Amino acid sequence: MNSKHSRIISLISRYISLEETDIDLITQVFEPISVRKNTLLEDTEKIVQNLYFINNGFVRTYYMDNGEDKTTQINCPSGFITCFESFNTRTKAFENVETVTDCELLQITKSNLENLRKKIKKWRVFEEKVFEQLLIFNEQRNRDMIILTAKERYLKLIENQIDIAKNIPLQYIASFIGIKPESLSRIRRNLVS
Repeated sequence: MNSKHSRIISLISRYISLEETDIDLITQVFEPISVRKNTLLEDTEKIVQNLYFINNGFVRTYYMDNGEDKTTQINCPSGFITCFESFNTRTKAFENVETVTDCELLQITKSNLENLRKKIKKWRVFEEKVFEQLLIFNEQRNRDMIILTAKERYLKLIENQIDIAKNIPLQYIASFIGIKPESLSRIRRNLVS
């Protein structure tokens, strides 16, 4: 097994048992790519071509609203990211997918993912586990956006996802937690004093 695939194999193996042939297939269809910071992986108004697994670095999804950048998702190593609606329905994307740092990624096309579903018996079990976690995260995030104050959302982010807080520019963090960068700067200043 290629070292570039060890993280994804480890993740999958937490949920399903893999045969050597399964591992070989996974390493064949998940293509390793090195991508520079601020690279647009997928663009709005186009059909998303790939699902990405993050080995190293940070990736975000965002859309533009009246000229304002709105970050909807930030993901880090051992996470999957894409515009899932476009990837699955083969419709034009509503969001962009962009690297925030230099990244080491694995990418897979929709057809290769379908191939995995056909050839690895328990692949759907793994997908269900990943999507369960994604749904839980999104549900918690939606609830936090309604219930928590901006300060509480920021504190929760730095408590639970310190790597994001350390590696992501403040304007993206502010957008992700639903506030303006100036408000986040004020929150951070008040926390220090």
